[in-house]
Amino acid sequence: MIDVKPDILAALSHLPAYVKVDYDREEVPLPVITVGDESSRVLSQADGKAYLEEYTAAVDIYAGELAEMEALFLETDAALSALGLRRTYQQDLYDEQACAFRKCLRYRGVLCGNIIYQ
Repeated sequence: MIDVKPDILAALSHLPAYVKVDYDREEVPLPVITVGDESSRVLSQADGKAYLEEYTAAVDIYAGELAEMEALFLETDAALSALGLRRTYQQDLYDEQACAFRKCLRYRGVLCGNIIYQ
């Protein structure tokens, strides 16, 4: 399977938030954007090797203020759309444990080698 997380982290690195892999338990100040794998599967194979894969990334935005979360969402969505990923899901909620507004996002892409097709 192709690991797309480094590309996503690089695409989001310019945003005014701490961007990290979702299972990194380091405590950092808000705002935070986490990136993880939601799912992946092989769509087509040739000679026993995958050449077309479907990938879904889990991206969550945490912010102390609702307006800050929405502004980060717009920048995140633009960056990941430019990368070739398509947003398939979003949900807004308040995370009591993190004491932060949270936007849960899912982005899908079809991969062929290092190329991301929408």
